[in-house]
This record gives sequence, structure tokens and C-alpha cells, in this order.
Amino acid sequence: LAGQSVCFTGELASRLGGAPISRERAEELARAAGLVVRNTVVKKLDILVAADPGSQSGKAQKARAQGTRIMSEPAFWQAIGVQAQ
Repeated sequence: LAGQSVCFTGELASRLGGAPISRERAEELARAAGLVVRNTVVKKLDILVAADPGSQSGKAQKARAQGTRIMSEPAFWQAIGVQAQ
């Protein structure tokens, strides 16, 4: 996924080392994996990460309308090699 852009929506549900993953930590992990973190859904966004891929958040609705891929949080962590629970 390196080089792709990512945005997070909703409250994250995964844990790392027993502690909840904050939005700031999630963004750090994504950057460390070579992704470009965005705060909003833009036309060129590659991935929107959501704890609930069926989310009806504004970001998720916009991503669906644009055809942006929405990944579940666990699938995203696995894809970038983070051992989250």
C-alpha cells in the first residue's frame, strides 16, 4: 500500500499492545508504512479505513459516491503489517 493515500473515519476499535489505537497513532503507523495520510475524503483518495466498513459517516458516504475503496480496520492493519487486536 506504500505510496497510496489513506483517511480514517469513525472511532478506531483495534488495540496495539493492549492499548486502544488513537487516531494520531493510526496516522503515525500509516505514515511509517509509506502511506500518505489525508484528513478528508478527496477525489484522489485511495483508501478509507473504518472500524465498521458499513459506516454511514459523511466520509464513508462520500467515499462510496466517489468509488474509493473502504477497508475494515483489521484488514488495514494486517495489510501494513501491524499486529493489532
